[in-house]
Amino acid sequence: MKKKLGLVMLSTTIMLSLAACGDKTETGATNQPSNATNSQTNTNETGANDELKPEPGAELRFWTFTTDLKPFTDYALKEFEQKYNIKVIVEDVGYWDSVGRITTDGPAGVGADVFGLQTPDVAKAVKAGLILPNDYYEEETKKVNKPDAVAAASYDGILYGYPWNVYTFGLYYNKELVKDAKLETWDDIIAFSKQFNDVKNNKFGFMMDAGNSPFDVAFMTGYGGYIFGDNETNVNDIGVNNEGSVKGMKFFQSLKEILPLELSDLGVRGGLWEQGKLAINMDGSWSIGANSKLPFEVGVLPMPKLPGGDNAKPLAGSTGYYVSSYSKYPNAAKIFANFITSKEMQIKNNELTGALPAAAVSESEPGLRTDDLTKGYMKQIASSHIFPGVPETSFVWDALNSAIAEIWKGADPKTEMDKAAERIKSSIANQK
Repeated sequence: MKKKLGLVMLSTTIMLSLAACGDKTETGATNQPSNATNSQTNTNETGANDELKPEPGAELRFWTFTTDLKPFTDYALKEFEQKYNIKVIVEDVGYWDSVGRITTDGPAGVGADVFGLQTPDVAKAVKAGLILPNDYYEEETKKVNKPDAVAAASYDGILYGYPWNVYTFGLYYNKELVKDAKLETWDDIIAFSKQFNDVKNNKFGFMMDAGNSPFDVAFMTGYGGYIFGDNETNVNDIGVNNEGSVKGMKFFQSLKEILPLELSDLGVRGGLWEQGKLAINMDGSWSIGANSKLPFEVGVLPMPKLPGGDNAKPLAGSTGYYVSSYSKYPNAAKIFANFITSKEMQIKNNELTGALPAAAVSESEPGLRTDDLTKGYMKQIASSHIFPGVPETSFVWDALNSAIAEIWKGADPKTEMDKAAERIKSSIANQK
């Protein structure tokens, strides 16, 4: 995760005033950010009194996923273009690639006007001056969405994003394979897997992307571990090697008994799951739509209780759309970002793709999916652990991945997690 600071204070303040008044915003060049992070007060004042109007001739470029989200994107863009007569060009860019792409494509004038970001990338996008504050629609956004999603789309007290979904990890299970097996605890899952596994024929009771540390944090938090203190905000309190985290990693290490593969070989997980050779698959809520289309019935388990501990608590985050500071049409881009993330559109997205809304809705919200997967993940979100959103999160994953790789090979969890903690501390200290 990279950091840059590139704000053009005077020119961008003028542009914000023009934008809020609904006049044509003339950037004069495509290689200058059109806003500044600390000019929100002025735009809020004007935004409250004037209708935001798109710039004449506006045409927008939108970066999102064009495969999994295609049914929703096609629907939403058609609705938007009919309502505002603004053309939107869609390009397939993963959220984790947005910051890198906009850093180069924005100044070159070929970047997106609106693009997606996940929780940990918001801070670095703000510090690099890549995104505009969500000023005009701030109150509406806060009213519609869950507080955690709003917080995830904010940095240093300023709202930047337009949240559209929440995500976490859970345990999908193949109902035809699991049948009536008791799966209330991790001990139950281990017992089931021992009975079900047929390694020679590539049949497994349980699999997860064990080498990807955000999945593994669930075992740490289940025993009181954490990444950063004070609800993942205090970077001076590293918790990856506290007693709970180490205990969680010891349990994680024990799972190799039922998952006797090298981490590098776990890429077969998706294929085995789709072939009906994997009974329980730890995956993300973003797979609800795909799992609903499989030729066998899929359920989702609440994350089970750990031996002698609480329920494992998987990380939960939020994804939102953001307006580029380099946009030639910031008014139109803000209108589009707000439109595509409205409560109505979030529910439509859930209907068409299975994505969980960031909006504050209940399971009985009209239009929301009523299937077991959606209901299961709505409950799992409520009992998950917040994804850290501070910029220092970028130092965490490589350190944890290295430790986990050694732990999976049989190394002492305490020793490896101490190394991970020291590596994170050193990285944080070196950035100052």
